Amino acid sequence: MTAGLTLGVDIGGTSVRAGLVRADGEMPGPFLDVPRAPDLPRQLAAMADGLIGSASAAGLRVTGAGIAVPGSLDPRTGLVSSAPGAEDLLGLDPAGIDLGPVDVTHVVNDADAALVGEWWYGAARGARSALGVFVGTGVGGGVIAGGELLVGSTGMAGEIGHIPLLPDGPPCPCGGHGCLQQLASGTAVARWYAERTGESVRGASEVAAAAREGDRLAQEAFARAGQWLGTGVATALNLLNAEVVVVGGGMAAAWDLFGSLLTRTARRLAMPGTASACRIVPAALGRRAGVVGAALGRHAPTAVARAQPRQFVTLEHS
Repeated sequence: MTAGLTLGVDIGGTSVRAGLVRADGEMPGPFLDVPRAPDLPRQLAAMADGLIGSASAAGLRVTGAGIAVPGSLDPRTGLVSSAPGAEDLLGLDPAGIDLGPVDVTHVVNDADAALVGEWWYGAARGARSALGVFVGTGVGGGVIAGGELLVGSTGMAGEIGHIPLLPDGPPCPCGGHGCLQQLASGTAVARWYAERTGESVRGASEVAAAAREGDRLAQEAFARAGQWLGTGVATALNLLNAEVVVVGGGMAAAWDLFGSLLTRTARRLAMPGTASACRIVPAALGRRAGVVGAALGRHAPTAVARAQPRQFVTLEHS
């Protein structure tokens, strides 16, 4: 890996996270985690300026930048081609974002970046194949198989959140119905609970607090999410036969409320040989995973980087 630091930027649907990442996955200096501003390019430029300035003051060099976006990137154009729930990013060319003195060397889907972060230095380290399931406002996913991040012909591989589990279920921003994320995301947990209690709920974290205080409906909301997530994971495992499933995102903070049911459901529904060969674990890097993955993606082999300058594909552990 090259020396110096890489700027990692993780653009979410409602927030932006950024930091400077060393080749060993450590993040010297500040980790920024702020609401996404209406003028995204200006916000990113200001964040980059502050982080690069802090590195320079410490005598450190920033050699490049990687950006993760909450949507699919068309590998033919490098543009954001699909962003359910973040439609204002459609058509964005992340590689054209001005981050001052550093070049954007690659861009990637945010869930893919989070999985790469976990694969390099988190819960999936050492695995040759991994499935990432990132549960928050929606449900994002990523797949590493044989040491390669699967991108797909139009950049939409790994979208486990859009597996249709209830064809006549609630509509999804992707255009489908009954997608996993409409049944088991943090948004879905909060909505299900609010509909049954008549209470105003700001998010799944409030439902989690109620569940831990003994609220039966809140506990049921997470149990329901765990069962749906387990069903989606089993479906993906039967296709991918992954060594490890990493569950992250904001909902992972409530792993104690749904993790065991997710695991039991996935193991019950997946083929026995597939289930027994797979570990299902919570993510280890938390909200930093996407920043770490976005930054470390630039260490793809040179030939791949030249062939696909806006995607990272082949990955090798050091």
